[in-house]
Amino acid sequence: MSVRASRDIPPALAYLPDLDRYRFFELYDGRGVYGFGALAEGPDNLEAHLELSRFGPHVLRSLQGDALWLRAEAARLGKSHVLALRADLDRPDPRWPKFTRLMGFTGQTVVQVARLDASAFAPFGGL
Repeated sequence: MSVRASRDIPPALAYLPDLDRYRFFELYDGRGVYGFGALAEGPDNLEAHLELSRFGPHVLRSLQGDALWLRAEAARLGKSHVLALRADLDRPDPRWPKFTRLMGFTGQTVVQVARLDASAFAPFGGL
């Protein structure tokens, strides 16, 4: 297994909302850390986020093993499925469907999200 828990929030995943919901992980192999993951429990699913810092055939094989670990972790927690989420600031990654299929995921779809910071809210015209 190439997944180990991390106490620190990886900068690549610091964009996630409500960071206290997540458990963070380092993904590593014989060459060092190749990515970071975050997991949060939903009512019937395990929400997974992944950011890679390195990629190649060796990492792909490690990730396929990580996907088996992820499936077992979801089962251990009594979750019926894992929901993989990806955030990108400018455009969807066209490689995402193929990449996730290699890990055993199905039902790929595009979701766009926008966030409005309400802490800086100033009423419009006194409304």
